[in-house]
Amino acid sequence: MKILIHYKSTCLYMVLDTIIYKYKFIEKSTLLVFYKLLLKVLIALLFIASCSPKQESDLMRDELANIYKKASMNPKSYYHMNKFRVKWMKKKAKDLPAAKIMTHRYYLSQELLRAGLSKEAISELNGIISDIGVRTDWMNNSTRSLIDELALAYLRFGEQVNCIENHTGDSCVMPIAEEGIQVKTESTKKAIDLYKKILKSYPNDLGSRWLLNIAYMSIGLYPDGVPKQYLVKGLDGNSSNKISKFSNIAHEVGLATNGISGGLNVEDFNNDGHLDLFMTSYGLNDPSYLFFADGKGGYYDHTSQAGLDGITSGLNSIHADYDNDGNIDIFVLRGAWLADAGAHPNSLLHNNGDGTFTDVTHSSGLLSYHPTQTASWADFNLDGFLDLFIGNESNGKWQDIIAQNRIGDGQAHPSELYLNNGDGTFTEISKKVGIETEAFVKAAVWGDINNDGLPDLFVSIMGEPNKLYVNKGGTSIEDWSFEEQAAQSGVEKPLFSFPAWFWDFDNDGWEDLVVLSYDFRNFSRLVSDVASEHLNLPFSSEIPRLYRNNKDGTFSDVTELTQLDKALYSMGCNFGDLDNDGWLDFYVGTGSPDLRSIVPNRMFRNVEGQRFEEVTYNIGMGHIQKGHAIAFADLDRDGDQDVYSVMGGAMEGDTFPNALFENPSKSNMNAWITLELKGKKANRSAIGARIEIIVLQTNGRLRKISHTIGTGGSFGAGSLQAEIGLGDAKEIIQISIRWPNAKRTIETHKNFFINKFYRVVEGEKPQVLDKEHIPFTKISKMKKDHK
Repeated sequence: MKILIHYKSTCLYMVLDTIIYKYKFIEKSTLLVFYKLLLKVLIALLFIASCSPKQESDLMRDELANIYKKASMNPKSYYHMNKFRVKWMKKKAKDLPAAKIMTHRYYLSQELLRAGLSKEAISELNGIISDIGVRTDWMNNSTRSLIDELALAYLRFGEQVNCIENHTGDSCVMPIAEEGIQVKTESTKKAIDLYKKILKSYPNDLGSRWLLNIAYMSIGLYPDGVPKQYLVKGLDGNSSNKISKFSNIAHEVGLATNGISGGLNVEDFNNDGHLDLFMTSYGLNDPSYLFFADGKGGYYDHTSQAGLDGITSGLNSIHADYDNDGNIDIFVLRGAWLADAGAHPNSLLHNNGDGTFTDVTHSSGLLSYHPTQTASWADFNLDGFLDLFIGNESNGKWQDIIAQNRIGDGQAHPSELYLNNGDGTFTEISKKVGIETEAFVKAAVWGDINNDGLPDLFVSIMGEPNKLYVNKGGTSIEDWSFEEQAAQSGVEKPLFSFPAWFWDFDNDGWEDLVVLSYDFRNFSRLVSDVASEHLNLPFSSEIPRLYRNNKDGTFSDVTELTQLDKALYSMGCNFGDLDNDGWLDFYVGTGSPDLRSIVPNRMFRNVEGQRFEEVTYNIGMGHIQKGHAIAFADLDRDGDQDVYSVMGGAMEGDTFPNALFENPSKSNMNAWITLELKGKKANRSAIGARIEIIVLQTNGRLRKISHTIGTGGSFGAGSLQAEIGLGDAKEIIQISIRWPNAKRTIETHKNFFINKFYRVVEGEKPQVLDKEHIPFTKISKMKKDHK
């Protein structure tokens, strides 16, 4: 009821609020302010009679459509609108002098490749080679880039005709074998021929050496077919396999949507007891998709019925029940990497509880125009309502390294902290509480570094020291404050950071911190760096950081100690427990906008909180297409976590079907428990609740396992239900929950059984849930319009 009332009161203002925000640079004289208020009242009178939730969604649809329309007329400012850029470049060529035509054709060939028009790019490149008389069997520094581009075009075309047009679950997953091996090999063989010629002239080109090995593997000739001097060993895994191989079954259950990079939310959006999936795509006109579980092991597209048609674009998305009505809502983030051209609105999608969603961005007070891809929910003042931090990409040295469209010195895009007013609306209060961040923010995550029950905020910044805002509390919002202490806590690095998350990787009851790297400075060496790591050679990339909580407000860098000093170039990410051993593992989506960045997404297994071992190739999860939003979730309710990953790069033509890796549960006998928490005085989603489980192991010893309620990492959102591995436990002694309410109440319960689902309501006795295993129904349901 509060939401409906608020629609009526806020609809008077939402249209003009948009106009005023977009033109906030106008000088604010007293007279101008009066005219604005007057105009607001006049427009309100026009809308008051017909305002409705549906109209607010239509308002967002119209605005998103208008953004796309304007961008299509000026694609130069949007690096990922590649087909429009091709048209623009072809038109521009008609007016160029003869001396510049050849260079322009080369740039056009690159744009054709980014647009997915690989065959046309190959034709253009071969035409250039013929016209200027370049020999592909001999090259120098002036012709090398041309041959390299042609080799890449052949390699990409081979991927398109085999891995996309004739897609299987094994396509582009290292080690490439069985149904993943290409059938149409002509184009890939041409790439192999060119890479061998490049290496003949430049034998130390580790990037070309890596791509040569990938090409040989794609046609089933790795390792024996690779010339010995160019072989990169170990890409087919080894025999020490403690976890059985996962299988990519997305195409078999109707979830292999084909697109570019985007966000992901896994949650039970219709409260039927089964986990559903919502996903976005980065293109300005790309649709969102909502797939509901059918309760029989399959999924169906519910997007149109949910009222989500036209709610386009978005590189990332997060979810929570922000209004405590029992229905999980979604927040979509837009404009990332586009610098000032990315000043687009985000979307708050209110779950109506009947299978539909309404875009309430305007009426909720969350309307703003900044490029962003990261945000995080937490009840920072413990009033029972979730607040929202949005990390925006503000002007800085690295802001437009990809888009290169900054206006002058760059516009200010400060990050925002929105206080939940408890009536469906929010108020921006970042400066009021001491969180002032105007930087190129790439991740924002909440955690509790000092176990005082107050959520603290970590902000990952590209090209600058990271920030840690410690929650100092207050008696009311008027005196609430945060204190920045990243330097004192020792968590400023890496300087070129991207995804991040808090977790308790060593189960000591204190939250640790992961900050993964994304080193812009070495983008051109990305493939070479990955090859160097595999060859045990030094690499250029800044390494990620794993910080162990010292329990005194500081952290220790244990990256090398835990064997995570890798060349990761991390984008999407999340964590979970692959084998239910009670130790949290993680999966990283890798790559860059460059089509050459054909490197595996990587899985790391936690070895008893002491170190991490890479199991990427052994368990069949080395997907070499660019990985973005990732979620761990028990989709088939068999007690172990499956992994879903949104695939595809930033460029329009760098598409690939998403992946769902099914966990081979039959090979794993470890115990587990799944808990659905419901706050009453705490926020309904129970985000921030701390769970401590004491189990009796088969060896007679007690063991403690910790878990915090949340959706996981900063790029990809898993389910809010706590899916917890218990190792070789034979009995649960007790479970304690510290609820994120004002009193930080701790409740302890007993009489739990292993391998069961429970619902735990704050202040009530836990209830066992009757949830049976629903095996995946592996019959392809994909439609052509999911491309």
